Amino acid sequence: MSKTYSAILAGLVRGLAAPMARWPRLATLARLGDAVTPRVPLDTPMGTMTLYTPGKDALYFARNAFTREPETLEWIDGFAKDEVFWDIGASVGPYTVYAGMRGIPTVAFEPNPFSFYCLARNVAENGVGEAVHAHCLGLSDRDGRGRFYMPSFEAGTSGSSLYDSGLSRLGFAKAEIAVDAFALRADALVETYGFPAPNHIKIDVDSIEPQILKGAMGLLKSGQVKSVLIEIAPDDAEIPGLLADAGFSEARRGVQRENTDVNVIFTRGA
Repeated sequence: MSKTYSAILAGLVRGLAAPMARWPRLATLARLGDAVTPRVPLDTPMGTMTLYTPGKDALYFARNAFTREPETLEWIDGFAKDEVFWDIGASVGPYTVYAGMRGIPTVAFEPNPFSFYCLARNVAENGVGEAVHAHCLGLSDRDGRGRFYMPSFEAGTSGSSLYDSGLSRLGFAKAEIAVDAFALRADALVETYGFPAPNHIKIDVDSIEPQILKGAMGLLKSGQVKSVLIEIAPDDAEIPGLLADAGFSEARRGVQRENTDVNVIFTRGA
């Protein structure tokens, strides 16, 4: 039904703008597009957050992120104010913004350019830019340029992948939209580029979680990282094994819904 109404409204707007000269008409349509894009207010323990949601996938985060994954908010609520949070696969930024609202020093990574636009906008429009540093950058187990594949042009879409256009683990169709992206090891970000070392890491990337962990082994074994929240398949053995090698064990598991992945929180020496 929403598709039908959207098509009707779009046709009506174009019809109303049709008598205008070309460039004023296009400028009007561009301004209107931004003006009608939903800014969704969300109640949080830190007050109201507003998420800029230019499509149905971004709107999913506004509708479901906090209700379907309450363990993530509770986990962030447990951070001390001077502890550093890395949000790897930040998407449009609901958890990045929430951490920023709490005053937590936050570093967000999102290589999808469409999602990153919303992430940067949500950071700015919620006034958390002092606490949050966002980077359109991927993380992996090697440093350099690679192809980043996306299933659509929508911000917040699932099923994107660095290096690999096929995501059989999640059952997505082959992603045909691709851009070049730069990726670095987490260890290199701290050792070479001076990023603040994280105390807490969230990883939600749909594809190369093991590679990200392998590129962060120096940090994970250093003792500075206290916890890792990562979305994994229920029967995944590789990721728990990598974290066990670094001294982490499972402390909490989120609610398993349908045939989806599940959030698992690992802590050092739990």
